[in-house]
Amino acid sequence: MDQNDLELLQKLPLYHLQAMVNTRHITVAPHVFHGLSSSTDSTATVPTPVVLEVAHYLFDATSITDFLAELSDLEILLLKELISCGGRANSRDLALYVQIAGFIESEKKDASTGSRREAAWGSATIVPVGSSLQHPQYPPAHPHGLFEQAVRHLLLSGFVFWGKQTHFVGRDYTSGIHDGVLIVPQIIMNVVRRRWRMEPGVALPDSIEPDEHLHAFQRSLYLYWSFVQAHGHLALVNNGLLARTGLRQLAEHMGVSADGEVLRSENDQPRLFFIRLLLMQLGLLEVRKNQLIARPAEEFFMLTIIERASRCYRIYMETRFWNELIYLADINVRPIPDPLTPAHEEVVLARQQVLERILVEEPEKWHDMATFIARARLHVPYILFPRHYGPRAERYSQGCNPYGWDFRLRRGWLTHREGWHMVEGGFIRAMLTGPLTWMGLLQDNQEQLAFQFSLVSIILLRGLPIHEPIRPANRLIVQPNFDLLVLAPASEGLLVTLDRFADRISLEHIAQYRLSKASVTRAIQHGAHADLILQTLESAVEGDIPQNVRYSLEEWERQARRIEIWPDATLIEVADSSLLDCFFADSHLRPLFRRRLTPNLAEVIPSQLTTVQQLLWQQDYLPALSMAPEHALISEQPLTAHDPQWTLQPDGTLEAVYTVLDFYILTEAILFCEQDPTSGGLRVTAASLQRALQQGIALEQIIRFLQHYCYDGIPGAFLIKLKLWGGGYADTPHIYVEQTPLLRLSADILKDLQSDSEVAPLLGSEIIDGQRLVHVSTDNLAQLLSILQQRGFPPTTEA
Repeated sequence: MDQNDLELLQKLPLYHLQAMVNTRHITVAPHVFHGLSSSTDSTATVPTPVVLEVAHYLFDATSITDFLAELSDLEILLLKELISCGGRANSRDLALYVQIAGFIESEKKDASTGSRREAAWGSATIVPVGSSLQHPQYPPAHPHGLFEQAVRHLLLSGFVFWGKQTHFVGRDYTSGIHDGVLIVPQIIMNVVRRRWRMEPGVALPDSIEPDEHLHAFQRSLYLYWSFVQAHGHLALVNNGLLARTGLRQLAEHMGVSADGEVLRSENDQPRLFFIRLLLMQLGLLEVRKNQLIARPAEEFFMLTIIERASRCYRIYMETRFWNELIYLADINVRPIPDPLTPAHEEVVLARQQVLERILVEEPEKWHDMATFIARARLHVPYILFPRHYGPRAERYSQGCNPYGWDFRLRRGWLTHREGWHMVEGGFIRAMLTGPLTWMGLLQDNQEQLAFQFSLVSIILLRGLPIHEPIRPANRLIVQPNFDLLVLAPASEGLLVTLDRFADRISLEHIAQYRLSKASVTRAIQHGAHADLILQTLESAVEGDIPQNVRYSLEEWERQARRIEIWPDATLIEVADSSLLDCFFADSHLRPLFRRRLTPNLAEVIPSQLTTVQQLLWQQDYLPALSMAPEHALISEQPLTAHDPQWTLQPDGTLEAVYTVLDFYILTEAILFCEQDPTSGGLRVTAASLQRALQQGIALEQIIRFLQHYCYDGIPGAFLIKLKLWGGGYADTPHIYVEQTPLLRLSADILKDLQSDSEVAPLLGSEIIDGQRLVHVSTDNLAQLLSILQQRGFPPTTEA
């Protein structure tokens, strides 16, 4: 026997314990109540021995089972509902639920018809309860009400008890009008669960077809992505939302009606905003430099409808990109949250709790939304606001909830009861009518304020594996007038592929595209090829491709490729063309490359560069990797750090250090070198240097290049030749031999002597300013002059 069940009996007034024994027709031994007063005094407690003795009778499984047959339909319904929500629930919340659900006759008449609402005992009748934005009115407690009488009988039967926090001072314990927690003993719950099946099971088929709602949402994802892809980018304002111009164009493209109002903010259309954020979570859109950019989407849209829907659902349930608390109706949240504020962890947990409540409902059947929310209050009363954050009355204040927000009505403060239906209930409503409906998992009826879901939704919501029937292949018709018709059902994967090289004309049940020179040229500029376009068409076409279409595609490609600029291209050059022959002939290796430009040169897909390097290593090749510099090497910019490539000989020959030189450094060196007819290498000559100077290359840049990329720099003898060939000496390159006597004196003495009429005629010319005088021995003069002539200096002049 459970200890908690015994504690419930110990807290009972003595008179109520005696009343339960009489109601259950239990015969106890005379000594049990011997000496105890039968007074209705609520302060009279039950001794422990009496509790233990009576518990054996009250909590006997056979006795409980027998008495269940004496319960009314309403009492059975209340008992089942209490057990389904864990054995405890607030009595007035339970009364509200059974009234809204139509299980008891309302005491108030319908405002429009003046008639009483009929009882709907477990039926699926939808009972409108007024505006979904108004909190429901709790039914007044009446001693003779149907609900209160049913609770009274369950109390007298010992099937339910009041919680210890319920106040009974001066009041009858057996009354059903109290506002407190009703508790079902554990032994009662065990017996009832064995006797009755609490939750009906749903038989799920092995194979199921996705419904139209899932198709519609996946089509919306494609339309949004294709709009961004077609426009290149959409501008964002400083708060991260779409600019107004792009938003209006997008809304028109998506067929969204603004109901006569001007769209001012992306937050005014939550569905479009949700689609955008979801596409970003899927990796199909990204924000770059305050612009919304489309990412490759073929891989995602090639998945089946079920796989895509499941991925979208998991992202929504497990991530924080969407915050339902921002979209509560008639609730002011302060401070006003930013639309891009991530959801709190409690919001993600609350989604799981709401999902559990959805899954216990019956599929393919309309459910009143207010009834669903009222029932959810019984099962998850602390959704969104954990109990440890403070009392219920203060949970909507800024310092008493995990969000740091104030939740208020537009006029006044929230009480804990109306607040639950406006905040927690508003969250449930925002989740049901928002993301779950947008994604096609639920369908809502705005007029009846109801929702339903299908069998395929149950499978997706539960995360169960599903076998999707094989869908018919895409049916494509290529017409001689260059029109492409995709017959229903049109796969988004095929539409994404066609968007790359054709212009979409219309998209309804049948998608219509048109091939044009402009669309094909645009595709070629993005890396497409005519043969790949033809392969795509042939894989989906019904029949043959018209010859004029095939010829035009090839001709348009030829014209488009007359002049090409390849940004960020990766090339491979081999010495033996047979190596590329093997690569292009292998079906597994061919996808690593794009085009073969020459027998020895091919284009590598940039993302496959590492794979190609490993492939060459496996075949005992050591590839030399050359990275393109950001600017020309022979320029005013700093030179790229790299290993020396040559050794510069005194005669100007560049002797290569490696067998394979860096491609880009070699290309720059060719600008001022010519091929040596003897060695076949590069050599700097007077003619090649003059050619480079005529092309605008400065001598200083050439010298800096050779100093940087040659071992030990430039030999001194060749540096003189470079400057003589390129005019590197500022003044005349002539060298004079001065053999006349010289006077060495200061400048002021020379000035005074030149003004002396007697001395001035005896002085010769002054040494030209800026030149230098060097002492040379007379014995070495002839040898020095000979060497200077070998270096390229003009013949020496003797003064």
